Amino acid sequence: MNKRFFLALILTAIVIVATPLVFSSTRQQPKAPASADSSRKALVENSRDTVLPSTPALPQQTPISSAPRLSTPIGGGDTANVRTPHATYTFDTRGAAPISVVLDSYPSLRPDTRGKKAQLVGHNDALAQYRLVLGRDTVALDTIVFQAERNSRPGAEAISFTGTVAGHATKLTYAFAPENADQYLVAISAAVADAPQGSGLLIQLPRTLHSNEADTLDDLNHLAVSYRPSRGDVKSISYSKLDSTEIRAEPGPINWVATRDKYFLAVFRATKTPFTVLSLQGAPRKGKLAPDIHANIALPLNADGTAAFELYAGPQNFERLQRLGGDLDQVNPYAGWLHGVVQPFATIVMKALLWMKRTTQLNYGWVLVLFGVIIRLVLWPLNQGAMRTSMKMQRLQPELQALQKKHTDDPKKQQEAIMKLYKDHDMSPFSPLMGCLPMLLPMPVLFALYYVFQNTIEFRGVPFLWLPDISLRDPYYITPLLMGVSMFVMSWIGMRNSPPNPQAKMMSYMMPVMLTVLFLNFASGLNLYYAVQNIAAIPQQWLLARERGRPSAAPVGALAGKRT
Repeated sequence: MNKRFFLALILTAIVIVATPLVFSSTRQQPKAPASADSSRKALVENSRDTVLPSTPALPQQTPISSAPRLSTPIGGGDTANVRTPHATYTFDTRGAAPISVVLDSYPSLRPDTRGKKAQLVGHNDALAQYRLVLGRDTVALDTIVFQAERNSRPGAEAISFTGTVAGHATKLTYAFAPENADQYLVAISAAVADAPQGSGLLIQLPRTLHSNEADTLDDLNHLAVSYRPSRGDVKSISYSKLDSTEIRAEPGPINWVATRDKYFLAVFRATKTPFTVLSLQGAPRKGKLAPDIHANIALPLNADGTAAFELYAGPQNFERLQRLGGDLDQVNPYAGWLHGVVQPFATIVMKALLWMKRTTQLNYGWVLVLFGVIIRLVLWPLNQGAMRTSMKMQRLQPELQALQKKHTDDPKKQQEAIMKLYKDHDMSPFSPLMGCLPMLLPMPVLFALYYVFQNTIEFRGVPFLWLPDISLRDPYYITPLLMGVSMFVMSWIGMRNSPPNPQAKMMSYMMPVMLTVLFLNFASGLNLYYAVQNIAAIPQQWLLARERGRPSAAPVGALAGKRT
């Protein structure tokens, strides 16, 4: 064990500490888009106006029922349910809007609703609410009662709402395809008869998402709006970054907009014509929390008075979102300004873990154990070479110090002598650096896993041995302690047969303690992976410690003397 090993540990600690502090995405607020088309301008201005929190308080939503509501609902009309293989949607005839979705495949982990089905929006909210911009008039559809009609056929189900808006016959249709590759996707179309030029549909996003997690506070802190401009990368704006006194306009064209928390999301995706603007405004905070916002997106009507978009209300499942395309798998662009570096590693790690899960059919806990061992085996040759290079450098130190002392007054001659010494022993000035780099190679994987465990629904609620949920901290702190102990054992074995080094000895005690404290509240699965990594590295440390202690490992200077 030498200083380079401890340098690797220190850098690892710095990266982990800096992760939640430094890599928070910030961006300057853009100006509202300017357009030569006056009708498009009107639609944008209407979208910005309707984001104001002057909307009346919404009454409490009653339990889901296909019968008329007995209490005043969000829109005040009757409700209709549509059940798909994985979700149940509830619509209100007043406003022709989806007001609730229950995810039948995902249980709630929240203490007061544990065991029940996860619900994406709570009381006093809706998945969407609509306004029609008809020329200079803007009409809120929740002031109109629509007639609901089911249009079911084998392999697909649809529900339509027809009514009259400011004298224009209006129809909204929701098409579900149970046989489709994704059961959470709903195709929505709107048709307005004789709509004046420049008309559009304003879609109000849910103010928040209902938390279904055991750690509700952590879930609320993940609330954000993500969107995908037609040109550029996915952007994300945390609820906490929005001001309640100022409207923020994100210019179009925009392909999709999503409201998300830690594991679930509601995405509105344009199918042909992109959204023209996204308007955002914060709501009054509740203490330090920002659980609500006001958000609208504007979708122009085509020349024939039609518009179409899709709604995905469901889990942030990596493979599912990747199949949907449009960069939806990037809906949570973590790591801030390092996103471009971290994301490829996170994608590779996620794909590898999912493939191992499908192939082995093991619990994700065992998958992490296997993954940690495989990573160590893959890096074994590189680590072996790095550690042997470090051993050479240790043996070379006496001669290097002698040459530096001998040529103190002549830097050029000193450099030439050192280069010759490196060459005589098949080394280079970069050998110390190359000896350190392989020890740092596991860091990108560990770095990616930090985010994977923070945001991946595949690990949500997965128990393993004594752990009730590998995505949450270990309630008994066994995994962080195991990680710290294994790190200490690895350091202690690595120091055997090494020259006395008080600094290295001190670090061998400090680093395990520091990282153990740091990892206490991290996901137990991340602690498990790191502990397995350490344990899998112990045999290699032991073998190299034995090699270092062999009599044949004579000082480099002695070997050089024999050759001369």
